[in-house]
Amino acid sequence: MSEFLAPLDYRRAKDTLRAMDFFTAYSPEGARRMTALLKERYPAVFAHTEVKTFPKGALALEMAGANITDPLVFVSHLDSLHCKTPPQQTDGRLTVPLQRAHIVALLEALDALLQSGYRPGGELFICLSMDGLSGGEGARAMAEYLDKRKLSPCFVLDHGGYATNAAFCRYLPQGAPLALIGITEKGQLEGRVIAPTVPDVDDRNAARPLHLLLRSGSRLGIRARRASLCPASVLMLAEIARHAPLFPSLLIHSPWLTFPLLRALWRRRAIMAQFFVSELTVTGVSTQGEPSRSPTAAELTFTLATVPGKPLERWHHSLRRKVCRHGVRLEVALANEPSPMSRTGGEAWDALETAIEILFERAVIAPCLCPYVTDGRFYSRLKGRVYRFSPFLLGSEDALRGECGVDDDALQTAVQFFRQMLSV
Repeated sequence: MSEFLAPLDYRRAKDTLRAMDFFTAYSPEGARRMTALLKERYPAVFAHTEVKTFPKGALALEMAGANITDPLVFVSHLDSLHCKTPPQQTDGRLTVPLQRAHIVALLEALDALLQSGYRPGGELFICLSMDGLSGGEGARAMAEYLDKRKLSPCFVLDHGGYATNAAFCRYLPQGAPLALIGITEKGQLEGRVIAPTVPDVDDRNAARPLHLLLRSGSRLGIRARRASLCPASVLMLAEIARHAPLFPSLLIHSPWLTFPLLRALWRRRAIMAQFFVSELTVTGVSTQGEPSRSPTAAELTFTLATVPGKPLERWHHSLRRKVCRHGVRLEVALANEPSPMSRTGGEAWDALETAIEILFERAVIAPCLCPYVTDGRFYSRLKGRVYRFSPFLLGSEDALRGECGVDDDALQTAVQFFRQMLSV
């Protein structure tokens, strides 16, 4: 196969992934540094595309096509938390955020194609946001821009799905990897619980903010994790059941009936947290006041990821009932409903399946609920063909954290995949 391998600058790709590690959350300076880094590492890509800027430092790279096929849209966000293992300053295997490996492989593929005179069949758009984990204002603006242009893309491809040998193993043919393509994603609710402020006095009978906040926080933690099915997960299990041996297939063929048993069997598995669990997480507690006195003000922040099925307003109402007592109030900073479900089938789905089957031998391909926060949710109005797949092979812990191991073979596979998708 060596004669078919895509040209790839392995050192540049790995150095770029290491250099991106500084950017953990959106800031104007961080966005400028990230843009400068990409322009420096991939000058040919920027020279052959028209670059448009959007709020929060977002970039849309546009390339005119031959207008013989539908436009292609690739999207992702570049902000990310640090990985558990930082990128090492060696030429070996790196552990990096999945969305960054996704984007670097895409840019490497496009850079190599441009060297051989590449021109897409339809318009090409690469939309990169810098605030995907803090609201997605940049992605929302780019999606609105494409919508105003009445764009009808062949597909919108984001990071999120992955290939694995570590999930649903007993339900798959021996040695066959499972390729999971995200067709929707969880809802998001982020907010603050704020205790009433009190004057700085020594009134021992006054309700202290921190005490009230801790009481509210304990109620907030009641049933913080709830497992449920959604249509995307039903499709995933039904597709896996088609390839499973007879007895295991009976457990997952009709998940609406067997889910109570599956929930008990999988309660400690990473797949339960990724595809079936709505979870509330307290992300911070802050106080104000004198160091030697009880705080005069206190608040906590939280984030809630919800499996599709129950509207966010109902989640919001449930949280208000739990915490809004004795003057404590709840403020919502971000609310994104679960994204609409893209259909499985048609030209875009077939192209994805073909690319995956070529690169991951004997792969079982299934739609799924994307376990990560992606920009894809904002692009659903563009014909509704929004898919989330990153061509990297993940273990169970990597998949749970949204990280991937990158070495030369992984990079080569990913670049091959994007070369095929850029040529649809």
